[in-house]
Amino acid sequence: MVYANQPALNPFLFHECVILTMPTGRTAVNLREMLQIVREVDPSVLSYHLWQSRMAIAHPEVEYPNDFAAWAANSLQDGRLAEKLSVIDPFVFEDMEEVREALAEIIEEYMWNLPSVPWARPGFEFHFCEASTVVLVRPRIVAGTLAEFRSGLADAGIDSIYYHFVDARWRLREMKTDDFSNWIRDSFGLPELVSALHGMDVWFFTLEGVRKTILELIDHYVESAP
Repeated sequence: MVYANQPALNPFLFHECVILTMPTGRTAVNLREMLQIVREVDPSVLSYHLWQSRMAIAHPEVEYPNDFAAWAANSLQDGRLAEKLSVIDPFVFEDMEEVREALAEIIEEYMWNLPSVPWARPGFEFHFCEASTVVLVRPRIVAGTLAEFRSGLADAGIDSIYYHFVDARWRLREMKTDDFSNWIRDSFGLPELVSALHGMDVWFFTLEGVRKTILELIDHYVESAP
């Protein structure tokens, strides 16, 4: 395969990570309380519910891209609000304060057109959490070529996919990139593959779906490369 065994200048280290979730003790039982707490909580709480919670193995399928949209759909039974909350892409904002403002604005504007405040059914309240990301510094998988990278990607845990491709979009938001794209670009060029990776909308994939799509993109590009 073209480029498959070309050595990279620096190997790619597939880091693993663990998301340690902690309850904040704050709970919203209706949309007004949700708005108030969104305006007050630490930015780390918003980060958790917008993308870190995707590491929860108990929820392998992603019908809605963040916890706020899922709560609107499942607890408030409001699909229209869920759709509005689904469009928030935190990685296009400069910081979490801008994300907070966008989220609060959607909820506030939506409430203006309602005759009453929607309440969640008992047992379906929104429990706010935050999390810490612990990165393991001794990688189990190291790739020195594109072929080894593809093999490593297929074998890596979903926590590695999350850390390098999803969470990295926040860490590297100023450059609008991720760890995988950076390494491929710096090691091999491959602008079309890098562009395709940048264009992936991670919000409507499971983490396994992200893995599958990246593998397909690598195979497609390598097979079609001159």
